Amino acid sequence: MELNILAGNRRNPIFNGAMKTDALKQYVSLRDSIFAEREQLIARLREIDEALGAMGLRGRDTYYGPRTPTGRVRNEMSLKEAVLKVIEGKSLTKHEILDAVLRMGYQFSTDDPLNSLGVILYGKSPKFKNDGGRFSL
Repeated sequence: MELNILAGNRRNPIFNGAMKTDALKQYVSLRDSIFAEREQLIARLREIDEALGAMGLRGRDTYYGPRTPTGRVRNEMSLKEAVLKVIEGKSLTKHEILDAVLRMGYQFSTDDPLNSLGVILYGKSPKFKNDGGRFSL
């Protein structure tokens, strides 16, 4: 008899459907309230960042927007767009391009951003001109 209770005997009231449904409803309610609170906090952070921006300051941990499901930051523009904007009318080295892209606020989710930048610079589309290690359009 004791073994049946531990194994989840269907006649045991602990394992009936009503109990499972209540737990599920409680979980969904808790999850929804946590998401609602998160959205309120994000809205408040945006207000604070806006106020700091009006004073000419930048929030220390500025909210950059939603993250991808894997946790990566979603930048406002692609790395390729950022590079195109940086080298427009200039001839820069890889390190100068990286510094300029970082100053623009682009965030990398890798420990080796030069590798990601190299993929863009040495890729096929668009083809950047490489004159002695200085890249231009």
